[in-house]
Order: sequence, then structure tokens, then C-alpha cells
Amino acid sequence: MEPESAEITAEHLTPPPLPQGPAFNKRDLTIGLVSLAIGLIVGVGGTLTASSFGGGTGSFLASTAIVDATQTCDVIDNVWIAVGDEGQSISMQSEGKESPGAEYVDVLCVLDQLDVPDSVNTRIGSTRALDGRQTATWADFDASWGYHPDSGLDIVVELSQQ
Repeated sequence: MEPESAEITAEHLTPPPLPQGPAFNKRDLTIGLVSLAIGLIVGVGGTLTASSFGGGTGSFLASTAIVDATQTCDVIDNVWIAVGDEGQSISMQSEGKESPGAEYVDVLCVLDQLDVPDSVNTRIGSTRALDGRQTATWADFDASWGYHPDSGLDIVVELSQQ
């Protein structure tokens, strides 16, 4: 017996029909594109707003003496000088013998812009590690600081809650 030969015809080469989905609807496409556009706008806007409240470039922080001081001293992007509480406080860490930090001249610039009295500047400059955490109040501000030669000056200034 001879094997039967299989003959290839055109119907063998034609792929099966693709499943048919719902009919194309221009209204659904328009709604989808509008939804996508709104999602992008909300997403980008939310990201910009979040980074702005974090103190990023183009910040939406309310202008306060603290925010103004960081702008005047050009320390907005200094990681060792951080504005907090929506512009109501600032934390500064200067460099020490064994740790990195902001340059002391930048810290002094911010303090000068906040009109720190000479008496408080003198107290800050003469604080020793053994003195522990010190505090002062002037005009509209309260401050606390500590100092150690190895880690530098750590100072927090905030608007008074009076």
C-alpha cells in the first residue's frame, strides 16, 4: 500500500477568523482620551504640589521670615538647612570635626536674617558640649540648640506660637 499523499490547498493556508469584539465607538474613545488627559493633569499637578510643599524649587510655601531668610542666603537646596512646618520652622546642622553639615557661615547668614540678637549669637557661639541643649526667645522666634565639636551646631528656630 502506498501512503496517501496530502494535498495542500488554499483553505489550509488561510488563518482562522479572529474573534470579533464590540463595535468601535467614537464616543467611548473620546471618553477614554479625556479620562487619560485628566489623569495626567491630576498626576503631574499632584506631584508638583507635593514637591513644592516639601520645599522644592518653585515652592508654594507661604512666605515667612524663615522662608525669606533661606532665599536671601541662597541655602534653599542645602540638605543641612531644612525648612519645616510649612515655613514655620528651620533646622540647621553645621559641620563638625567628624561629621558633614552646612558651612557655619550659611547658618550665621540665616540667623542674621532672622534678626537674632547679639546676646543670643554670643550664647550660641560660646555653647560647649557639656552645656546640653540651650534655648532662647526673641521677637517672634524660639530657638533651641546644642553643640559638640565633633558633630557641630544643631539648631532649630521656630515661629513663636504666642
